[in-house]
Amino acid sequence: MKYFFSLVLFSFLFVNVNAQNHRNCGTTQYMNYLFKKDTTLKAKMLIQEAAIQNWIQKNGNSNQKAIISIPVVVHVLYSASYQNISDAQVYSQIAVLNADFRRLNADTSQTPSLFKSVAADVEVEFCVAHQTPTGAWTNGITRTLTTKTSFDINQDDAKFTYKGGHDAWDRNKYLNLWVVPEIKDGPSGGILGYAQFPGGPAATDGVVIGYRYFGNTGSVSYPYNKGRTATHEVGHWLSLYHIWGDDNGSCSGSDHVQDTPNQADYNDGCPSFPHPSCSNTSDMFMNYMDYTDDRCMNIYTAGQKQRMLATLNGSRASIKTSNKCQVVSIETPSIENQLRVYPNPSNGYIELDFGGMNLLGRTEISLYNTLGQIVYTKEYQDISAKVTLNFSELSHGVYFLRIKTDVFNINKKIEIL
Repeated sequence: MKYFFSLVLFSFLFVNVNAQNHRNCGTTQYMNYLFKKDTTLKAKMLIQEAAIQNWIQKNGNSNQKAIISIPVVVHVLYSASYQNISDAQVYSQIAVLNADFRRLNADTSQTPSLFKSVAADVEVEFCVAHQTPTGAWTNGITRTLTTKTSFDINQDDAKFTYKGGHDAWDRNKYLNLWVVPEIKDGPSGGILGYAQFPGGPAATDGVVIGYRYFGNTGSVSYPYNKGRTATHEVGHWLSLYHIWGDDNGSCSGSDHVQDTPNQADYNDGCPSFPHPSCSNTSDMFMNYMDYTDDRCMNIYTAGQKQRMLATLNGSRASIKTSNKCQVVSIETPSIENQLRVYPNPSNGYIELDFGGMNLLGRTEISLYNTLGQIVYTKEYQDISAKVTLNFSELSHGVYFLRIKTDVFNINKKIEIL
């Protein structure tokens, strides 16, 4: 879509976002929220836009020397066990991002011939973080049991531990993804996800997505069950705008990309090709930055790639040298040898003795029955003494105790008499 560089750049953000009642990305609304909080932010982003255009003019046609790798940490927030999505569902989303950004997705065959010449391998990959901010080993997932059943986009509460969420890891080293039970706009819900553009506050940088729209397995919900909500929102995180320019159908807005056709408004569902508007041959409704169903999305363009690479060589350049996906060794056996779980079997009261070790940070202790169902879970902070667990109200039988920190996981079988 044609490019206009002026204060019009952000005028499209002040539209009636409540009209978006289909895919319902909340990024535009969230940007309005940040603008109200920080009156200097719009000017900062105009400067960033000028830097993006300058980088594209100088480097847009040159070949990239190496694939850029982005470390990802996923903060899972849940108020019920079914919202505590599996590791497999989390990792399926990383796989979708890699396929979509490298144009290795199987549905590239659905890209119309009209647009295949501009379809791009973005040459960006996503890796699971294996180092915490302190250098300890991690599987790239944090899990937080919260009392909140939904998170409000206007409070940004998913991103703060004291608000019932989880604090962001260093945005210069990680892409933070928060997976939540539900995202609300005040009293209403229905927002699939939202992202923060480069330039916003460090403490809130990243992407928030509902658990039913994250990844392509597990508890995902049709028609947003193929992981494309994250592909769309990470596009925003890397400076991409909605393909129609958020202009409420006027054909005057812009996504500031040359090779995306000017289109009147968002498309939803799965339109038939061609689907023209604004005197174009067809909208690029299969673009990841439109609002169509996951099954209909399959393309980023060369112009969009240039914007994302400009961002990764500009405002987000520090993440390229993060190296937080590199695995660090851990001495789990020595920790496991020091841990005592007694008495076992027991009448329901069990002591955990960590052999005098101080466990700094968050420790999650969970108990599973033989069907794999969680029957007990509790989080502890900075354990410096023995922990007593009361399982006396549980039925007699065999259970599996899991002790999880940012550094290790230990599983023990216990029997309650």
